[in-house]
Amino acid sequence: MKNAVILHGKPTRERYENPLEPKPHEANWLPWLGRQLGARGVAVSIPAFPRPYFPVYEDWKKVFETNHVDESTGLIGHSAGAEFILRWLSESKTTTVEQVALVAPYHDFDRKYGEFSQYELDGDIIKHVGRITIIHSLDDDAPIQASVERIATAIPEAQIIQLVGYGHFRIGHNMQSEDFPVLLDLLAA
Repeated sequence: MKNAVILHGKPTRERYENPLEPKPHEANWLPWLGRQLGARGVAVSIPAFPRPYFPVYEDWKKVFETNHVDESTGLIGHSAGAEFILRWLSESKTTTVEQVALVAPYHDFDRKYGEFSQYELDGDIIKHVGRITIIHSLDDDAPIQASVERIATAIPEAQIIQLVGYGHFRIGHNMQSEDFPVLLDLLAA
C-alpha cells in the first residue's frame, strides 16, 4: 500500500460544534493511524468532510475525490466513513484499490440523513478491491451490528474481525487509547 485515505464518521452536531472537542478527522484513532502509516512510508490523507453531523453524499464525494486513489491505495473508513466508501466503490466500478478496512460501519437504516445511505450495495466490488475487512466490536450498538450483517451478506468474501470492549471505536466510549494496533497490523500485512 503506497497511499491511504482515512475517513472519519458522523459526529453529533453538538460534539462537532463544541470547541473543546476535536474535529472528526482529528479525533480518536485516525491521527494515530495516519502517523503510524506515514512512518512506514505510506502517503496518508485524512480529509475533513463538510457538515459531518448531517452527511450529504455528493458533498463528501467532492472532497474525497481530491485524493489520489488507485490500485495501491488503502481506504479506511470509520462509521459513516465506511458507508461512504461502500457507496463510492459501488458507484465507481472502474476504480481498483488495494484494500478496504471498514471500522464499525454505519448504515442509515432509518433514513434520517436523506440519501447518504440510499444506494444498492454492489457485492461485486470485491472484484476491484484486493481485500475487504470489517472490524467491529460486539459491544457496539445494534444498528452497527445490523450494518455488519448487511455487508457480510452482500460481500461474503469480506474478512470479519470481531473485537470486544471497543464500543464504537471512539475514545471515551469504550476505547481507552488512540492506539489501534489490530487495524495497523491488518493494513501492514
